[in-house]
Amino acid sequence: MEREPSEDNTVTEQRQHVRYHVEFPAIFAGDPSGVGIVYNLGMGGCKVVSDLPVKIGTRFTVHLQTPEQPIAITIQAATVQWTLKHEFGVEFHEMLEQERTRLGQFLATQANVVP
Repeated sequence: MEREPSEDNTVTEQRQHVRYHVEFPAIFAGDPSGVGIVYNLGMGGCKVVSDLPVKIGTRFTVHLQTPEQPIAITIQAATVQWTLKHEFGVEFHEMLEQERTRLGQFLATQANVVP
């Protein structure tokens, strides 16, 4: 099933990577820690729906629980860029090369993206 890139006009101009519609859980480790649902995922970040009380600048380690991979994709450092009620945007800063490869493979599988 081919999916289209998301069209979130409010922050598109600031993005360096295309994002795609997805929906799966993630675990956020930091202060605060908790869970959320990932949407609009790209190589550079994602949109999250969660009850976590985050602020702009909050830093996390993110564990993406993608449906096709039994082991979570780990983003070692990510920062909250915006918040809106129970949604927030996360920018990815640090991940191991093998995790970057796994994320790219997942996006290619889900959205027919050529890496």
